[in-house]
Amino acid sequence: MRANPNIVVTGTPGVGKTTHCETLAERTNLRHVSVNQIVKDKGCHEGWDEEYQSWIVDEDKVGN
Repeated sequence: MRANPNIVVTGTPGVGKTTHCETLAERTNLRHVSVNQIVKDKGCHEGWDEEYQSWIVDEDKVGN
């Protein structure tokens, strides 16, 4: 059984999600895990979306 919650923050690229999450993690003593960093590092994507300037996340790969 998990002791701490998972808090998922989503939104349009460039609106401050990472900054907000890092601050939240500091103030609550929770750990910040960047799914975007995992997607880049582990190749858990289906390519790059030019319109949104972000990776197209392959959720099945991220979950494994």
